[in-house]
Amino acid sequence: MENMNKKYKFKPGQGKTPQQYTDSTRFAWYGVVGMTLLVILLTLLGGCATTHDVSKECCKSKEISK
Repeated sequence: MENMNKKYKFKPGQGKTPQQYTDSTRFAWYGVVGMTLLVILLTLLGGCATTHDVSKECCKSKEISK
């Protein structure tokens, strides 16, 4: 019964441990970085100059289409 008076940072058996919070945060950031890199990669590979021949009309146009 002497241990009942100790103050814990977290209650044993409830919620997450500090290690689980750290792991969850790390994996969430891995996801954010991965999605950002995926968007950049798709943007670079999805442009007109990479998907069509440069001699086509879409790549020669210097006007901004509205």
